[in-house]
Amino acid sequence: MNVTAQALSSELSKKLGLNTKTDLTNGTVKDDNTIVVNTLFTDKFSNNNLKTLQRLVQEDAWPELYGDQLPDGITFDGFEIMDITKLSEAIDKSYGSQVARASDNPEFDNIKNDILTNGYKLRYPPIAVAEYEDGSIAIITGKTRTKILKNNCKFTNAIVAKYKVFSKRTLLTQSIRFNCIDVPSGTAKAGDVLGVASELISEGSLKKNLNAIREWITEAVGNGPFTDNYKEHLAVTILNNASVRPQIYSWRPENIAEWMKDHGFKRASEQYPAAGLEKNGSVYVKTNEGKKHINDFLYMVCASSSFTKNLYRAAELLSNSHFLGKTLRVIVHTSTLPDSTNTKNLKDVFDQRIKDHNTEWKSMLRNYSEVFYDEAKVKTNVVLYGALPAIKQIHDMDNIITF
Repeated sequence: MNVTAQALSSELSKKLGLNTKTDLTNGTVKDDNTIVVNTLFTDKFSNNNLKTLQRLVQEDAWPELYGDQLPDGITFDGFEIMDITKLSEAIDKSYGSQVARASDNPEFDNIKNDILTNGYKLRYPPIAVAEYEDGSIAIITGKTRTKILKNNCKFTNAIVAKYKVFSKRTLLTQSIRFNCIDVPSGTAKAGDVLGVASELISEGSLKKNLNAIREWITEAVGNGPFTDNYKEHLAVTILNNASVRPQIYSWRPENIAEWMKDHGFKRASEQYPAAGLEKNGSVYVKTNEGKKHINDFLYMVCASSSFTKNLYRAAELLSNSHFLGKTLRVIVHTSTLPDSTNTKNLKDVFDQRIKDHNTEWKSMLRNYSEVFYDEAKVKTNVVLYGALPAIKQIHDMDNIITF
């Protein structure tokens, strides 16, 4: 690179807030004193990054997070660098569900793309965690960023804001409140507020009283995304649905992989390394029921919205010479169910998505038989086997719902 090109590159990097002393040859960061951490060239936050964040994220700018606008029952304990494994363990086996969200963060993909493309910005409030006396933690807000840093950026640590929290009510309420502030975490939705309120009422820390619920909503959402009229609507809805908490699993690829691993499956590419499955991470074998299952069955996990693609993938998979004679069990998932205050409505949506997928699958097979095979009876080793559970209130979340 000539001198002019170097100068232009340096100036552009400064304008974008990128590290101007990154060694692009081996990907190591020589000087990380920057507002934006380039996640392509490092796998951890440094003490310099921590100092930069401490300089930029001030109590005066965020009193509702770190200062005199915090409610009773929670105290800010400072910023620090925390091992990503400790953060990840706090959200293990949640599979996309969150304490203060009815489902996975709807902004997950946008946040991920921003961090990967534009870097991790130190000018915003970081992941917030509550630490208990025994040293264990709960994530107040920042579960999405934790997963992205660990799974997509391969980071070994993260910068966090640490709090002391003295009641479950405060923890849950602040989880909502923090998601109503303009930070890169995704705005809380009505279903999230309803879910937390229902849990607090069921445990007795929020009275089933309209005035008490109104006061709690004001505490939880502050001047966030809801109008006064909508807050009143929420209060009445909470009062009438106090026993309902429709918390759901959100089935993204990383959540599916986590669930399958935790329930006795492994990727088929590990069992059949020569089969060319490296790019197909949705095919599994079962590992905890003996040798027969590994030798005789494959499991393909697929979205209920993609029946045409799923049928093609099933045919392509069993045409692979490595899998001749095996049975393919198709497991359908419902992606992310919509926000709802009513568990029955969610169940209806879940059931309809599964029904539509299986009906269209069978209809397409019949059409192929009529058009291409003179109505010959279709014989196949592909079985519509079951669906991943999604609604905590009605499903056994540790077992596939078999058809």
